[in-house]
Amino acid sequence: SVNPLTGAFNFSVAEGYLVKNGKICEPVRGAALIGNGGDVIQKIDMVGQDLDTAQGNCGASSGMVPTDVGQPLIRVSSITVGGQA
Repeated sequence: SVNPLTGAFNFSVAEGYLVKNGKICEPVRGAALIGNGGDVIQKIDMVGQDLDTAQGNCGASSGMVPTDVGQPLIRVSSITVGGQA
């Protein structure tokens, strides 16, 4: 969910992995990313060259509108991750 007035968000993670010393390790379940869009954008410190796109939907009071979505991989220096260990 996203609050468009404040930029606050809370997204569940469909697929996530712990990264230790630069290596992808074990998968995590039940994780959520919590934060503020404006704050997270300022914490992007690396951007990949692998732009990937997919079909998506944009929900509004008038209904769902088909859209294309996408971005390259990014690295965020810090973000709040919630969930159970």
